[in-house]
Amino acid sequence: MPDVRRLDSVEELLTASGHHPVVELDIGAGMEPPAWAVTTAAGTAVAFARHSDSGVLGVSVLGPVDGIGTLVADPRVRAWFTAGPFHHLSRPREAHDVVERHLPVGPDGGDWDWMYTRAAPEPPLPGEDRVVTLTPAARADVVDLLTRESPRTHGRPFAADDQRWMGVWDGDRLVASGCSAPSTAGVPVLSGIAVDSAHRRRGLGSAVTSALARDAVARTGACVLGVFSDNDAGRALYERLGFVVAVRWRSRWRSAARAEDAVS
Repeated sequence: MPDVRRLDSVEELLTASGHHPVVELDIGAGMEPPAWAVTTAAGTAVAFARHSDSGVLGVSVLGPVDGIGTLVADPRVRAWFTAGPFHHLSRPREAHDVVERHLPVGPDGGDWDWMYTRAAPEPPLPGEDRVVTLTPAARADVVDLLTRESPRTHGRPFAADDQRWMGVWDGDRLVASGCSAPSTAGVPVLSGIAVDSAHRRRGLGSAVTSALARDAVARTGACVLGVFSDNDAGRALYERLGFVVAVRWRSRWRSAARAEDAVS
């Protein structure tokens, strides 16, 4: 059986993962050791700690299915996860069965796609000139918009100083919103993208997302987001703006964790 090896630095994890964009853009220097890796004929699989966008610590696994199976069956990896302060376990959807066979954590969770881009949308979209930076004074307006139009969002309006909220006003009514906040690697992660139902099909969601992505790429060279697997319209929008899917995740939460935070 291939040997599972311990990794104690982000450099080791980056190398083992083949510089996977999740490791590079979502984890980066914020890696919390140890991580784990195993190399099989199909390639190298890795397991590592990862914070959700709400700050909840969990574990993610990446790589070929047989390698993931070897990792989650390894006694050291199992002990690391089961004894650690981890609330969720994310795996590529194609590896779900092998993870459940060796390390089941409970039925609660969700399916979502991790997307990224390294290029700003070009050219600027129609309506992008209407996008403005929102201040904490708009918090109630953002909360109202998200509650009505995007109740599953992980956007938490002005919950941290490093958030950047942008939006579009129609008079004194907020009709579109979006947020970026840094991952542990420092790359902006988008959330809270919402458009008032009476103002849809006018390109406002595209304009807000484009403005946020343009700002993110200008500052850090990349932009990241997560989209629920059943949100085909959202995924199509992001793909038009240059985002690509790097992983199709399935997240599962330990029985004591809050299922409503499963997509993270």
